[in-house]
Amino acid sequence: MTDVIEGALRAVHDHPVIAGPVLLDLLSDVLPQSDSLLVVGATDPALLPVLWTLGRSVTVLVRSHDDADRIAAEAPAQVRVVAGSLAAFAVGDHASYDAVVAVDGLDRSGDLAGAATSWAEALHLLCGQLRPGGTLVVGARNPARLDELLAVPAAPDAAERELAPAGQDASRPAAVGDLEAALAAEGFPITSVHCGFGDPRDLRTLVSVRALADGGPGTVTTSVAQRALERTAGPRVLPPAALVQRLSLAGSLPSAAAGWIAVAGGRGRSAYLRDGDDAIWLDSSTDGLVTGGSSRRALPVTLPTSPTVEHLLLRHVALAQTEEFRSLAARLGSWMRESAASFAGGPVDFDDIHPVDDGFAPGLGLGDRPEHGASASSPVLLDRAWRRFAHRLQESAYEHPWPATMSTEQLVQLWLGMSGVLEPVVDAQAPPLPALPDDLRSALDRARREHDLVESLRAELDTTTRVLADRDTALQLREARIRGLRRDLLTEIEGREAAVAATAALKSGRTYQLARRASQVADLRDPKKLARVALKRADGAIRAYRRMR
Repeated sequence: MTDVIEGALRAVHDHPVIAGPVLLDLLSDVLPQSDSLLVVGATDPALLPVLWTLGRSVTVLVRSHDDADRIAAEAPAQVRVVAGSLAAFAVGDHASYDAVVAVDGLDRSGDLAGAATSWAEALHLLCGQLRPGGTLVVGARNPARLDELLAVPAAPDAAERELAPAGQDASRPAAVGDLEAALAAEGFPITSVHCGFGDPRDLRTLVSVRALADGGPGTVTTSVAQRALERTAGPRVLPPAALVQRLSLAGSLPSAAAGWIAVAGGRGRSAYLRDGDDAIWLDSSTDGLVTGGSSRRALPVTLPTSPTVEHLLLRHVALAQTEEFRSLAARLGSWMRESAASFAGGPVDFDDIHPVDDGFAPGLGLGDRPEHGASASSPVLLDRAWRRFAHRLQESAYEHPWPATMSTEQLVQLWLGMSGVLEPVVDAQAPPLPALPDDLRSALDRARREHDLVESLRAELDTTTRVLADRDTALQLREARIRGLRRDLLTEIEGREAAVAATAALKSGRTYQLARRASQVADLRDPKKLARVALKRADGAIRAYRRMR
């Protein structure tokens, strides 16, 4: 049966604007079994059966008469359904409750016909329904979520158009700090605030503000938030990885959340994830992040709090720290060769590996796994990991310190060599790489890099052309010098041949013969000279005889 009070609307169906299966995990942890429970707003229909089991007496307040009738038809006997505004309910119902839940927020809890109720007034009315020491759960949409501002807007539906004027309410929280301050002013110090990342109507990731602040860039909690943003459909201006990197450096990741869930009086865990049929939670401990929940595969008992290997490699690339990059690659290669057996059934992704002491430890492993029975050697796993890193490097738009003319294949072979893989790797079952991001900024970055590569190749071509032109000039000068030397040599040869011919002609003449005979007669007339000539000839004959022996 439905109780109708002032402010009830007919012919209206309110769809929840904050919903998703992960809310069930949070509420199951923070809400105790209570005698009385109040549920306010258009709550996700999947949550209502669970909420009904948490209280001996449950009251559901919605503003739509049609929604109230639908809920009442499905509710058990201990559930009371009321259709009307929160202001009319607070005036007419003098009961107090052990737990109050308003996951969908307070933007649609007022009376459209009467005076408008501000968000702060609605919160005051809601807190007035809670018994001292009770548990309060309040949701709030983020009116200035950065990931939505950096995305191409989609056509708003009826609920979005109705919520648009609520953004002009100055009392509505525009940041996590505003939500905490509003609840503190009502006398309810917040136990925890969880940020919902992704589609607000199908939330599958909740991360507490404290965990985001303690995590930092590249850690498990930051990676979880990034993964949720990457799964949000629609074209974007900025890739989620770049957005998360910048916001985590500034400690402002909650500003990219689709909404916040504040809890007063109950303690939630650090993070809640829904990955397919898996329901996973993470919680902080002295040893790191403790994991639990239900999963198709075995989860690590604890997760390291250090940044991922991919984050460290990208930082070395951004800072042009080639020696540190080479050292980390060598450590990865050594560790992979020692631990290849433990990765026989799954991929090795650097964004899911964390350095721990002198070694490494696997992360949460939420990526798609290969078919059962797939196995590969350590060189093949490293080849796949480095190819995926090259893909992620291209996504990140970092300028790497290696020559711009090096292709992706050459970079992968270089990194494999740093990891100790010196032989060519043949991988016939390599998994396909994901498509590059199609956001505007990534497209512009790729176009700029292609332009820089063309300019670099053009400069290299111009330099090579100038060097070849200089060498051509030098070769022409050398050729001219060689031709001149050749002409001089031919001239000298011709002169020598003419001199030889003239000498032969002179020796064959009678004058030369008469002069030679006269010289010989003169030698005979000089006994000493004749003796010298005779001794010289005899000495030559003796030397020739000795050589013959």
